[in-house]
Amino acid sequence: MALALAGCPSPDPATGLGTTQPPDQFLDYNQFVCAVEPVLIKRCSFLACHGNATHAFRVYSLGKLRIGDPTTRKARSFDLLSADEVERNFESASGMVYGTAAGDRTPTPVVNKVTLLLKPLKAAFGGSEHHGVGVFPAFPATTLDDDGEWQSLVAWVGGAAQPKPVDAKCQALFDAMSLAPR
Repeated sequence: MALALAGCPSPDPATGLGTTQPPDQFLDYNQFVCAVEPVLIKRCSFLACHGNATHAFRVYSLGKLRIGDPTTRKARSFDLLSADEVERNFESASGMVYGTAAGDRTPTPVVNKVTLLLKPLKAAFGGSEHHGVGVFPAFPATTLDDDGEWQSLVAWVGGAAQPKPVDAKCQALFDAMSLAPR
């Protein structure tokens, strides 16, 4: 039983979802930063949604949720995300994947078993369609195959990884954030 729970997410009021194993043991950090985090920031980080410190799944982003006192506009600065905020986003998203058995994550994720994929998916496509802006497929896409943001999430859950060293576009994103790939 202890082995079965080893990778399960655990909510922490201070930091959100976390795991008992290093997230990058199973999911690629570089791919997350370059392809998944931008989608989560764009679609999920609204202050009333996952940009809220009281939610277990939370997404830190510019001008919204930041580490520190989130109650003032100044505290929600437009400065670059810190390495700690990026790491917490990675851990939070990983926590939404870890409750799923490895065979249901890779190589082709079983959408209705991966919370990160199930929750934002329209009911017509077999999802939970939670109440929020980040519901897939996103307009103007009419199918999941046409939604590049959705495909980024699915690919990451399924084991997509950046090459070593990361590609030029990804490296430019790391450079812009003053971070280094792993």
